[in-house]
Amino acid sequence: AFTATLPTGPHCCAKTFPRVKYSEIKCADPGYDPVTGTFTVAAGMAGKYLVSVTMMTGTAAGHLQLIKNAPPAYVWLYTGNEYDMATQTVCMDLVVGDQVWVQPTYWAMYLFDVYNTFTVIKFM
Repeated sequence: AFTATLPTGPHCCAKTFPRVKYSEIKCADPGYDPVTGTFTVAAGMAGKYLVSVTMMTGTAAGHLQLIKNAPPAYVWLYTGNEYDMATQTVCMDLVVGDQVWVQPTYWAMYLFDVYNTFTVIKFM
């Protein structure tokens, strides 16, 4: 299991950053790589997982998608402006080697501060 957030301040999600890189590790797991923003299921860790993403964009609307292995999106998140927040929590069946990450869409978007989180928990 892990939880990671963005550091303090606004973070631009441009075309050159196709994955959100949650770099502030609150609960570590060797399967999460903060350099790439990707969670990879390790050997012996296949099973059911709860995956949660929370986003806040500050003063601009924003869209994120939760990706399992490759697009299309597993689920989408959307916030309006004025510091709206959105959360999606889903159950995923994951096997060894599966990868999960958060990807921005509609590239003129900012994510604001530590309110943006990515959590993965194996429960079965």
